[in-house]
Amino acid sequence: MSENGSGSEIVDVAYGEGWDSGRGAVLGPISSEAAAARDAAGESYAVVLRQADHPAVVVAHVAWARHYLGLWVYDAQGRRFLELDLRRLEAERLFLTYRRAWAYASDQSPEFAADAGRLTTRLRPDERGSQIVEPQGDKGGSLHTVADVPEEQRWFPAPRFGRWEGLFAPLGIDIADRCELREVADAAVGSEDAEPNWRPPEGLRPRHLNELFTLGARFSTPEAEYTVWDPIAAGTLRLPSGRLVARDPTYGQCEQDAGFTVTVAPGSYPVQLACAAYTAESRGRTLIYDEFTAARVLVSEQPAVHWELALLEGQDERVLRDGEFYGFGVDAGTGAFVDATMAEQLGRRFWDGQVAGTQDEDDNGIATVDDPATGANLIAYPSGRGDGSYPVWIGRDADGDVTCFVADMLILDQAELLPQQL
Repeated sequence: MSENGSGSEIVDVAYGEGWDSGRGAVLGPISSEAAAARDAAGESYAVVLRQADHPAVVVAHVAWARHYLGLWVYDAQGRRFLELDLRRLEAERLFLTYRRAWAYASDQSPEFAADAGRLTTRLRPDERGSQIVEPQGDKGGSLHTVADVPEEQRWFPAPRFGRWEGLFAPLGIDIADRCELREVADAAVGSEDAEPNWRPPEGLRPRHLNELFTLGARFSTPEAEYTVWDPIAAGTLRLPSGRLVARDPTYGQCEQDAGFTVTVAPGSYPVQLACAAYTAESRGRTLIYDEFTAARVLVSEQPAVHWELALLEGQDERVLRDGEFYGFGVDAGTGAFVDATMAEQLGRRFWDGQVAGTQDEDDNGIATVDDPATGANLIAYPSGRGDGSYPVWIGRDADGDVTCFVADMLILDQAELLPQQL
């Protein structure tokens, strides 16, 4: 290892758009001053840490506007073998939400080889977390356990710009007190043409939610072209507390019963099912198939112009990775809306009626369970294509007021919206 006269280990620091492992060089290097300006503005940049006599390269991807700091560690063969995902949930602290390590069989194994062993840890601030051990990667079995990680290995001080020795602690490297950071001379060379080879993770984003309920809207998927029908009236939901629950009505007590943190005025609100149809050929005949693509509680007639993910107490959207979301689980092909004060009780009555064969459903599979004593009711509906986990989005109007809650069945969330036909 490289040391100075006092015995400290020297770590070279460079800034840029990312790391080019093929060339073993900083991608689009930028100056320290430019990186500091990006840091202050919350804009993305990369920090590269190297020791002269050590083959490993540590690359930090920084995007404070997205509360994100990601760490990748490269080995002597230029392969990534350790990833950490940290989120700035507090002004001075980072939370470790994800860690994955790869163990390669040999120096000749390619990056992320199918037989590379993996150890993956997922953590949430309000949970113990989970761990997956895959000794043979994709070519073997896996062991899923609880990740009982102590607090000191979950939370780390957020490094101030230039004080990158703080990045070693999350990696489990104990050299922060005996290293000297040295900015390399060529880090000041700019490159306007270089594009970042990374981006901060982003949870699932809502798409086309208004159009799912717009008669005549058209969507294209790789399998078919859909046309939206008129929304189906599913009844009136009574919310004595104004706190909405979305859940599988056949479950017993579940975490969803506490209801979403965003509430509305106590009252009664229409529920609608979104339906879209496509055609397909079968045995020389053209058949029409329809699917329930979403369900919504309509709070007002104002158009929704902003969307946000509906959350339960303790859930934090800032920790979500690419495509992830908080949603309600379904295991019986049925979703439901209900008030938080009666979610478990009315769910139990729905299930008892299903078992006894006394629970009525209309032609669309919609069912209602009433509670005259409290005025609450439960409205159950088919959950799209069946079981899974589904997000609920809150629509707000131009003034920021809640207009609706939409449970997206994720059938058309990746579809392309087609121009309206004249």
